[in-house]
Amino acid sequence: MTKRADRVLAVIALLAIFMLLAAFFSSDRFFEWAFERHQNTASWAVRPLLLLPLCYSAWHRSMAGVMLSVLAILSSMFWFPTPDEVRPDVEKFLAMERAVLRNGWTSSSMAGLAAILLYATALIAAFWRRSWRLGLAVALLGAAGKIGWSVAASPGAGSAVVPFALVGVTALVAGLLLWRRLLN
Repeated sequence: MTKRADRVLAVIALLAIFMLLAAFFSSDRFFEWAFERHQNTASWAVRPLLLLPLCYSAWHRSMAGVMLSVLAILSSMFWFPTPDEVRPDVEKFLAMERAVLRNGWTSSSMAGLAAILLYATALIAAFWRRSWRLGLAVALLGAAGKIGWSVAASPGAGSAVVPFALVGVTALVAGLLLWRRLLN
């Protein structure tokens, strides 16, 4: 893909991200529809795995790949159907997340957004600079941060996130190590 085509596709993906976020936060119906589907833990399993194409795209300096990966991560919460049965810890954790997202801009929610943006920027920058060690360190810190925040913000239910975060970061580590081995 040419650099120009990459930039054009990146802008299109960025516009799609803005449209998705606008729909998510401005439409109660869409917000609830997405969260009903996010109760399906398949979306919890897929999200951390989508860091693999994000890191790959950053390594290859494809802004389109990065933006499309971000779009995939954001939209993956509603890729799967609403489950027939929802685990109580998942339901409780998502109720907390809904409340955080619906309570407006508090200092806590702004700090959370800043942490997410800092993590994403650091992860992308590490791989863009082709530093797999730094990228791995950022990914591990991100997984630890997600686990810590989840358990602290939703005592008793936050632990529902732990297996998904651990499997995701393990897959990323394995993917990175395999990739490094194939490159050498």
